[in-house]
Amino acid sequence: MNMTEEPTPAVQPDALAKASAMRMEKWGGFASFVMAAAIVAAHWYYLTGNLGDAVGRYAYSLADVLYGPVWGVCLVTAVYALREQIGRRAPRLMTLALVITLAAACTLVTVAAIRSANRYYHIMHPYLNLENSTMVLTVWATLVMGMIGAAFHFLGWSLALIGIAGWTTGRLPRPLSVLYLVAGLVSLGVIVNPALEGTALALVLALSLWQGIVLWRADPEDLASARLSSGMI
Repeated sequence: MNMTEEPTPAVQPDALAKASAMRMEKWGGFASFVMAAAIVAAHWYYLTGNLGDAVGRYAYSLADVLYGPVWGVCLVTAVYALREQIGRRAPRLMTLALVITLAAACTLVTVAAIRSANRYYHIMHPYLNLENSTMVLTVWATLVMGMIGAAFHFLGWSLALIGIAGWTTGRLPRPLSVLYLVAGLVSLGVIVNPALEGTALALVLALSLWQGIVLWRADPEDLASARLSSGMI
C-alpha cells in the first residue's frame, strides 16, 4: 500500500511579516511607556532620596539604573521599532537615527556609572569629608553635566532625524513629528545651556507617551506590507 504524505502547508510570508512586525511594534510601545516611567521615577528618587540612611542609598542606586541603563535600552528599542514603523520610505535617515541613538544610550549609561561610582566612593570613605570639598564637588558636577550634555546632544540629533523622517514619509502623525523636531532642537541646546535639561526631559516624556500609543496601536497590515516591500522579514 503506497502511502503519500500530504505536503505541509507553508507559512505565508505576509503572515510571518505581520506577526514579526506586530511583535516589534508592541515591544517598541512598551519600551516607550517604560522610558517615560523611568524618567519620572528616577528624578523623583533624586529629589527625595537621602544618603544619610540605607533606604536613601538604594533609592539613589535605583535612580541611576533607571536614568542610565533602563532609559538607554528602552530608547534604542523604541527607535528600532520606529524604524520598522517608517519602513522603506526613509531607510537611511532611520538607520542614521538608530546609530546616533546607540551613542546617546551609551552616554546615558556612562553618566549613571559616574554618579554611582562617585557616590560609592563617598560612602566608603566618610573620613575624607568629600561632600564638604568645594573642589571635588565642582569637578564632579562639571563632569556629570558635561556627560549629560553630550547624551542629550546625541539624543537631539536622533529625535530631529526621526521628526524629519516621520514628516516626509507621513508614517507618523504630523503633530508628533513636529514634537520630535522641537524636542530634538531643545535637546541639542543642553550641551551649551544645561538649564534646558528640564525642558528637554518634559518634551521627551511627552513624545515617549505619544509614540508609545502610536506604536502599540500600529496597523499590522500596513506594517507587514511595508516590511515585505523592503525585504525586512
